Amino acid sequence: MQAWKGSKMDFQDYFYKHPYTKELDTEVISCIQNGDHYDVVLKNTIFYPEGGGQPSDQGFIQELEVFDVQRKEDVVVHTVAQPLQPGSVVHIKIDWEYRFDMMQNHTAEHIFSGVVHQRYHLDNVGFHMSEYACCDFNGELSPQQIRTVEKSVNQAIWQNLPVKEMECNQDEVGQYTYRSKKEIEGMTRIVSVDGYDSCACCGMHVLSTGEIGICKVVDYEVSNNHTRVWLVSGRKAFVYLSNLQQQNQALSHLLSAPPLQIESAVEQLIQKRDHWKQEYEMLAKSTTMAQIEQIEMTDGILFLSILEQPDILRAICNACIRKGAKIVIAIGVNDTAYNYVMMSKEINLKEIANSFNELVYGKGGGNEQMIQGSCQGMPEEIVDAIEQLTQITMTIQP
Repeated sequence: MQAWKGSKMDFQDYFYKHPYTKELDTEVISCIQNGDHYDVVLKNTIFYPEGGGQPSDQGFIQELEVFDVQRKEDVVVHTVAQPLQPGSVVHIKIDWEYRFDMMQNHTAEHIFSGVVHQRYHLDNVGFHMSEYACCDFNGELSPQQIRTVEKSVNQAIWQNLPVKEMECNQDEVGQYTYRSKKEIEGMTRIVSVDGYDSCACCGMHVLSTGEIGICKVVDYEVSNNHTRVWLVSGRKAFVYLSNLQQQNQALSHLLSAPPLQIESAVEQLIQKRDHWKQEYEMLAKSTTMAQIEQIEMTDGILFLSILEQPDILRAICNACIRKGAKIVIAIGVNDTAYNYVMMSKEINLKEIANSFNELVYGKGGGNEQMIQGSCQGMPEEIVDAIEQLTQITMTIQP
């Protein structure tokens, strides 16, 4: 999305003039050791150096893997693990699948950002590509607006429009309207798709929109008057949608529902789960209350509950207090800790709350007669903590 300034951007680079070349024989101009690797400059290169939100190309010089490609000053530097002889002729090869993924996704991002700019007057203020193309816009987009843009992008793809590149000097560039994040000095490279977008860019793009195939919005989030959108296009979109289809098919079999009715089937399953969960909790609560009536009450009770809901833990505590306990704590286990409720009519619980939480790695609070919260101490540690703070002997009830 951004362009290099002045002489640092050379639009005569071989990879710009020959974007679909996958292999090339070229000469090693220099090879300089840099720590535990070597920086290699070639006479011509098909490797795109990282820039404008687009990662550098991957591939090989001879049998040496190219770990990184960067533009430094006015040359393209390739990072390899072993030295190459200056003056020697080497065979270079880029990972074409990876490069073409970048070209498909970068061009799709241009069209998406252009449509957002045209329709909703928002600017793309941040962009990078990794697993997905990620775009940041300086305003809020609604779900419906994002779907509308996605549809327009795919219409542009299916029209198979040419993707045009134009190089302008500072005298010429004022004749054109285009998107740019900042003022550009020197030559400006404008990439455009008629009717959809025109943008200053130093990245690599397909020759026509039909080569993108498809563009799909994977996710989005809106916060602080900004919208972030994740896109996937081309081959990567095919892989993504194929994986979704396979998962959808598996869910279809598990739920005995047609693929396009899975949402309805899941909603029914959730309703059934909630119903049986409610039935289970009512039965468990009834069983627990009956159990309390049968136990021998002591001054201090720690009651282990199979349910963790605070209202049920409070009901347990109230039942034990009515039967004569001086202090009672009911605890229910969740995934990471114990939920607890502690009650007493004879001990000021507010005065011991902080000390109790420190001893059992907990947090929570309340008033003089009841405190509640969560803790990570084991039941025996909880008993020890209460006995230490109240001098009341505790009995554990399962």
